[in-house]
Amino acid sequence: MDLSKQELRRRMIAARQALDPAERARLSGRAQRAVLAAPEWARARTVLLYIPVRGEVDTAALAAAGRQAGKRLLLPRVERAERGLRLHRWDGTPEQLVRGAYGIPEPRPDLPQEDPRAVDLVVVPGVAFDRRGRRLGYGGGYYDRLLPQLARAAAIGLGYGFQLVERLPAEAHDVPLDALATDLGLTRFPASADPSP
Repeated sequence: MDLSKQELRRRMIAARQALDPAERARLSGRAQRAVLAAPEWARARTVLLYIPVRGEVDTAALAAAGRQAGKRLLLPRVERAERGLRLHRWDGTPEQLVRGAYGIPEPRPDLPQEDPRAVDLVVVPGVAFDRRGRRLGYGGGYYDRLLPQLARAAAIGLGYGFQLVERLPAEAHDVPLDALATDLGLTRFPASADPSP
């Protein structure tokens, strides 16, 4: 029997948070190396990352590699009134972060904003992913509204291998990812992934 979105969220978040810190660091390192080995990373000049919460895969190695390679790093900041995300430049250091909406570390609002159309690669968090490139988030729809604005950006999900499921419930507004990077490597999705249920 298929799990509801709420139950799947509960189970996946619990599984992430149950990981031993050393194991989480090991798996996060492998997943980040899968992103760094992707041609999309090599080509990208502007990369949108995220700051991990609730056991998500870490992005510190991506931020460090991006800084070293001279890439422009961006982070999202939640605009609750607009139910959207604004993108801000980030130098990769914790000094430029503040506690934002939902308790998530975000870039300071005074940091320069960037047009979403400037993004070449977006590294996307998720609670679960399926083999058609769909993702399940926390339910706020923020990335669902952002991804269509990133028309020229490659979208790579970042998660643990156990977060990849066969099939997720689909919504008409779902934007499929191009690939998923996990501790098991990089899984590419068909460009023609059907967004219908």
